[in-house]
Amino acid sequence: MARLLLFASAREAAGVSRDTVAGATVEEVLSTAKRQFGPSFEAVLASCTVWLNGEECSPDARVSDADEVAVLPPVSGGSDFSALSLEQVRAERNALQEQEDAVSFARRLAQGRLDIARDEQRRRSSGDASNVDVTDGIARVFAEERGSGSNRPPRDTAVVADHPLVVELEALCVESGFGSLRQLDDGELDNCCRRLSEFEFRVSSLRKTLFAQIDAISNELVRRYRAGSTNVDSLLDESH
Repeated sequence: MARLLLFASAREAAGVSRDTVAGATVEEVLSTAKRQFGPSFEAVLASCTVWLNGEECSPDARVSDADEVAVLPPVSGGSDFSALSLEQVRAERNALQEQEDAVSFARRLAQGRLDIARDEQRRRSSGDASNVDVTDGIARVFAEERGSGSNRPPRDTAVVADHPLVVELEALCVESGFGSLRQLDDGELDNCCRRLSEFEFRVSSLRKTLFAQIDAISNELVRRYRAGSTNVDSLLDESH
């Protein structure tokens, strides 16, 4: 068994964004998914990128109940959107941007909580006294410049609280005791930091992949404009 995450066209073909699918390897999980979701999903899957726990993998990679298999559209150079209509290209771009919004939101949540947990580690190692007002420490942590943000312009987002990544992060925080950091022993605190760090790394890797995919489909829109097959108003029209 493994947790299956589906993005963009794979999600549309399957009709779900997340499911638990039987299989002892990545290949078996995908075979089960093809039978479960049908020919449309199988056709989309043929051109997709598959990751295991945030990293590229081979079909024979072993999976367990704790593993996550992500199916994403092809990246940059391997993407070919020339056969799609303008409406389909825009729809694909919008779907990717929605996924990136959610992934970036989950990443920011994870980074903030990881910073707070690491600050507790720092406090213990330095021997500093606990702040009476917990919000004082939180304000100081978030006032520090991370320096790893995106240079893309900000966009209005509407990420739902029950998005799979947000739900996963909340469950991870409950399991690792994030809500009571100062009651954790050093080993438990180290485990909490490790799990948050692993989640943040995996989500950041997914975010980079989505950025590459958004860039690829944006390049297709630019290509069409330069070729004269569409105009600026059509490219910018998000109403369809």
